[in-house]
Amino acid sequence: MDPSLYKAARSGDLGFLRRARDSKVSNSFLDQKTPKDNNILHVAAEFKQIDFFINAPLDDQSPLFWATNKKGNTPLHVAARVGCHEVVKFLIEHAQRTLIDPADQESGPADANAHKELLRKTNSQKDTALHVAVRNEHAGVVTLLVEADPHLCSFTNSANESPLFLAVRNGYANIVLYILNESPIFPSFHGTNGVTALHMAVTRKHLTGRGIVETMVSKKPGIIREVDELGWTPLHYAALGGNLEAARVLLQLDSDASYILDKSGISALHVAAYAGCTKILEEMIGRRPDTCDLLNDKGQTILHAAVLGEQINVVNYILKNPKLAGLINEVDNDGNTPLHLAARQHNRKIITTLTHDRRVDKTAINEEFSQAVDYFLGDNFGEKESINLRDLHVLDHLGRSVGIPFFQQQITSDIKKPESPGSVAHKREKRQAHSDQVPKGRDTILLVATLIASVTFAAGLNVPGGFKSDGTAALQDSKFFVFFITLDVAAFSLAFIAIFIELIGTIIKFQLAIPTSTTLIQHSITWMVMAFFSGTLAVMSESGKVGMCIGVLTNFLFIGIYMYLEKRRKPTAKFKKIHII
Repeated sequence: MDPSLYKAARSGDLGFLRRARDSKVSNSFLDQKTPKDNNILHVAAEFKQIDFFINAPLDDQSPLFWATNKKGNTPLHVAARVGCHEVVKFLIEHAQRTLIDPADQESGPADANAHKELLRKTNSQKDTALHVAVRNEHAGVVTLLVEADPHLCSFTNSANESPLFLAVRNGYANIVLYILNESPIFPSFHGTNGVTALHMAVTRKHLTGRGIVETMVSKKPGIIREVDELGWTPLHYAALGGNLEAARVLLQLDSDASYILDKSGISALHVAAYAGCTKILEEMIGRRPDTCDLLNDKGQTILHAAVLGEQINVVNYILKNPKLAGLINEVDNDGNTPLHLAARQHNRKIITTLTHDRRVDKTAINEEFSQAVDYFLGDNFGEKESINLRDLHVLDHLGRSVGIPFFQQQITSDIKKPESPGSVAHKREKRQAHSDQVPKGRDTILLVATLIASVTFAAGLNVPGGFKSDGTAALQDSKFFVFFITLDVAAFSLAFIAIFIELIGTIIKFQLAIPTSTTLIQHSITWMVMAFFSGTLAVMSESGKVGMCIGVLTNFLFIGIYMYLEKRRKPTAKFKKIHII
């Protein structure tokens, strides 16, 4: 495109248009295009130059008004995208003046709506100008287009998205309400992958608060039961998003939707349990009590779903509800109880919660002849010495005995499939390495505990600040000094107890000796560090404000480093999480 022509269209230079009209420039000059195939009206619309449209030396039948660029966009698409009401209104009026056959102006009703074909032109994505206006939240342009052609609300693009669906997905409440309430025709609710505008609306809590869900259902009651490509209803989506208000509206109008299962047999109640939405669970079960008996294709109940979703609040809700007691030990198609699944996921909190309930059957055997404890042990079966303290605590709740059928299966498998010499040698080396590692670990613990005891003992005899001539501590009146003495004695005591336990553990086989000693040493180190901080503050407080500030900042630095290291020490999970939803 000629630079002067492009600049004139971009800036709305009417002088250039007058000179062009007076000089009677050729049509080919005005027909020039940019590399994107935009003509001068595309450019003028982009920069909202309405005067350029009004004064352009073009007749009403000029193809430039409705020409498309490389992406199929007309000047109307461009004006809708930038939200230029004046240009949109001008093009609507221009379309109304334009007939399909200008030579036949008495063609009657056949041509009465001819202008609407221009307003309905779509781009390469099958978007109408209304789609574009909605996507860019230009409510004024939406109003102009719907008033000019209400049927634009029923068009869908190449992704099967209607203007209403786009408005809901983007959360534009005002546009949604306008299309629902002001459009004289019934708008399309269609969206991508079978998801309707109602599916999307229940995931937007602020739209529910504007009464949009009620309005949609009142206009199309059957939409409550419409499913997407996965078989999910709007109630499934409300349960997943935790939208209690939307769920109540849907259940009040059609509570039978609670029984609809998706293609995997999952109900909205399963989804609510998996997502941890106890309020929606309570609402659904309150309206339809027998929905608690719904099973998915794997034979799993809502308690199974809650365990798989790691939602301990839902687990507690079900355990505390006497009406749901039948779910506690119910097995799925593989014979797994909820406790089996919790053990397989290595979820300590849920395991502890379940095992604290006396109604939970800890010895239940599944189709693989395994108890929950077998899944929890995993590769550590038979090697309890290598299990950390927290897992040992969980095992105390699960029970340490493994079912006889499991032993039978293991023995039968070993006999039928004898191990290769290499595998046997590997297991022997592993056991030998573990047996060698235990004494080394005890030696290390004894060494560390002895060092801590020595340091804290020496610190107790050589207190910060020294002694007065009468033999009393110079800083005995400082509160930080009192803290120092208390923490130092505590650290020394813990280290001494750890040494005692280790020495006893070499004489008698005390299973919890190693983890207990390790825990004591960890606390001993913590208190020793705190004693150091207190001693430092006790000394610095006597050196004036500057010394006090330096001491406090230094101590905070050490505390920060210590807390960071403690955070990094968190054990990592040994098992992968398993999800079905």
